Amino acid sequence: MKYKYWSWENYFTKKDIKNINNFIDNNFNCYEDPIYIATDKTNKNKKNVLVKCISYNKIKKYLKNLLETCLYVNKKNFGYDLFNSLENGYCNLNIYSADKLQSYDWHIDAVPHPYEDIKFTILINLSMNPYEGGKFKIFDQYEKDVNELDKPGNVIMFKSYLNHKVTPIIKGERRTLAIFLNGPNFK
Repeated sequence: MKYKYWSWENYFTKKDIKNINNFIDNNFNCYEDPIYIATDKTNKNKKNVLVKCISYNKIKKYLKNLLETCLYVNKKNFGYDLFNSLENGYCNLNIYSADKLQSYDWHIDAVPHPYEDIKFTILINLSMNPYEGGKFKIFDQYEKDVNELDKPGNVIMFKSYLNHKVTPIIKGERRTLAIFLNGPNFK
């Protein structure tokens, strides 16, 4: 079966990872608004993770080449209509800690906006130290471990409407930066 994601190994170096983390930790705009946290049918949060939000404008110097690559992949393989700019968008640094067995249950990435959809999610493993647990999984007819995201510096890009989750972190700290590519509603 062909899965609906792309991956890049060692896209970011250890030095890049340290610089990006330091920049976000010192310049993030806010913590994630609870309105954007996925919930189940009983309104229980599916996510118990610390999320630092940073505007794309602040961090674009670190992400510009990656985003150009992702836009090229879309153009050559998917042809989704995407907004031309991320200038007003945000990126989310998800920090999973073993102290609280943090995880993110099955969900899709979506926005509460009537005229747009998230088309792709890009995840960068920005972990600074080894960790255990925190496996990223996608469900597309059956559950699949996405091992390509296990290593710091690796990147994946997937269709945001695919169910995905992160298993509980059991040792250390897992950090991933989420970038969302939005466009007009799917038709």
